[in-house]
Amino acid sequence: MIKIKVSEIFTSFQGEGPYVGTPATFLRLYGCNLNCEWCDTDISTYEILSVDEVAEILITQMEFNNIQTLIITGGEPTLQMEEIKRLIKELPDDIKIQLETNGSIFEYLPEMEYVISPKVDKEKVFENYYKYENVFFKFVICSQEDIDEVIELRNKDCYDKTIWLQGEFSRDNEMADLIRENFPRLENVKLSVQTHKYLNQR
Repeated sequence: MIKIKVSEIFTSFQGEGPYVGTPATFLRLYGCNLNCEWCDTDISTYEILSVDEVAEILITQMEFNNIQTLIITGGEPTLQMEEIKRLIKELPDDIKIQLETNGSIFEYLPEMEYVISPKVDKEKVFENYYKYENVFFKFVICSQEDIDEVIELRNKDCYDKTIWLQGEFSRDNEMADLIRENFPRLENVKLSVQTHKYLNQR
């Protein structure tokens, strides 16, 4: 029996990125391969469940709430990619699945959409994923250097799809000002704000 480490399952709105405002059920998996100093996600506890148990919980919750979108997040969910592959097989085909990942562990599944927020080795992450149609990039911005890096990545690979820029939450206003100041150098970008925090939602 395949087991999976689950921090929590809940239903709410997607608070950030390309699908902000979308009702969704979230599967937050335990564990991360990074230790970002500004990380705001508590994954200190988890429950070990079988993949079949997780699928049953998800299907029941999504049907009750009339939800069509499942967001698999973490931590870093790709640490349990084999379990995710098995889970996908247990879910109805009409469920839209999105994976939120830092992109540092490369493995692409066409069955899902990816929202990638690179934290380290951004160039490698971008090169691994930018060519796929169902991949979106959301960069956390903490400085002018972060914006410069995004511009450099785009120019290097002639990437013209939308990119989301999100200020680190404790400096949200400051980073929004900085992004606005860079408008002359930025093309096809959108601001991502963690709306769920402002609205006191999960």
